Amino acid sequence: MSLSDDYLFFKVENVHISDLYDWSDPRQKGKYSRPMLKRRESAPSGSLVHINEEKIALFRYGETVYAMQEKCPHLGGPLHLGDIEELPDKSLCVRCPWHSWRFSLDTGHAVLPKKDKVAITYPVKVDAEGNISLGFLEFSSDYFSGSGEF
Repeated sequence: MSLSDDYLFFKVENVHISDLYDWSDPRQKGKYSRPMLKRRESAPSGSLVHINEEKIALFRYGETVYAMQEKCPHLGGPLHLGDIEELPDKSLCVRCPWHSWRFSLDTGHAVLPKKDKVAITYPVKVDAEGNISLGFLEFSSDYFSGSGEF
């Protein structure tokens, strides 16, 4: 039994891997310089999706897609607007746009500053056609309380 057998995978509707900004592509990185941008909308960012009653930030680095809770555990900043950075050990993190806290894309742990804050990460599957699915251990309880929308 694999780890993915423990999860319920929900397909991300209307987002394909090719739709996500590829933070590993040096040609794309050179197109943007944040201080020169006039409007934030033109800067590269992750994608915000709403699945299983959760807001989730998606990021692409090469052919790998990462999924993390949208709200920064520090003060609630929008992580999908954060930059992806490569750390000296070659691991990847997202930098919160509000206070520059950095969270590991693999584990969700705060790496800068080193604190006990953790962002929830989600397992991701990308099929051969580039469709993305996110893993959850259970359905949101909102579905059973009558407050969720179907």
